[in-house]
Amino acid sequence: PHLCGRDPQALDADGIARAVVESVAENTSDAVVGALVWGAVAGVPGLLGFRAVNTLDAMVGHKSPRHLRYGWASARLDDLAGWPGARLTAVLAALAGPDPRGAVRAWRADAAKHPSPNAGPVEASFAGALG
Repeated sequence: PHLCGRDPQALDADGIARAVVESVAENTSDAVVGALVWGAVAGVPGLLGFRAVNTLDAMVGHKSPRHLRYGWASARLDDLAGWPGARLTAVLAALAGPDPRGAVRAWRADAAKHPSPNAGPVEASFAGALG
C-alpha cells in the first residue's frame, strides 16, 4: 500500500497491485528516465529544469478550485517536457519486460484512453509487459 499513489483502503489486493504498477511506471518515467533524457540533452540545468517542472505540476497542476487559474500552465508544460521520456520509458518497458508484444499491444490499444498523454503510454506498456 505504501507504493501506490492513491488511498489503498478502497482497494482489494488486485487493485493495490494495479495501483503499484501505475505508480512505479509513472515514477520511472518522471523521476528517472525523463530526468536522464533532459540531463543528456541539456546537462545538469536540463535535468534540474525538468524536475522543477515535474514537481510544480505535482504541486499545482491538478484541477482544484484553488489552482485552476494557473495550474493548467504547469500541467501543459509538464506534458510537453515529459513527452520524450515517457515514450522512451514505454519502449524500455517493452524491451525489458517478459512480454514485449503484449507491451506494444497494450500501448497501442490503451494509452490514448488515459487522461494523461504521458502516463498513458508508460502505464499501458508496463501493464502489457507484465501480462
